[in-house]
Amino acid sequence: MNKSENTIFYSIEKTIKSYRRYAQNKLKQVDSKITIDQCLILNKINDSENITQTDLAKLVFKDNASVSRIIDLMVKNGYLERNIDEENRRKYILEINKSTQLKLKKVNKVIQRNRAYALNGISEKELKQCEKTLNKIFDNLND
Repeated sequence: MNKSENTIFYSIEKTIKSYRRYAQNKLKQVDSKITIDQCLILNKINDSENITQTDLAKLVFKDNASVSRIIDLMVKNGYLERNIDEENRRKYILEINKSTQLKLKKVNKVIQRNRAYALNGISEKELKQCEKTLNKIFDNLND
């Protein structure tokens, strides 16, 4: 029987946690308050016009309550503006303000450098095989 440290899932978790720790430290150099999850959500909002909070939660692998808390914090910190949709007053429109858009450009450069650093020395062939394997695991779990 394998010890948990000898499983692929342990290696995946260890790698993700290490990457997130490294990436968060690098993001702090651009903005000491922003988190990886906030960057992910900001990028999804920036890329998708009129995205719902439910769709946003699915895209970032979070539950609705977690996304709601992250959005509340980003509104409080001035990264986002939340306005009531005039056509459907039960719905909010999330908008990224100009200063956040500028900051997001800087953050995205850091994200690209983080990824390049993490993937240094790994061939395109190795990356494609890794992605193929991870997608098979995902498919097995989501049939």
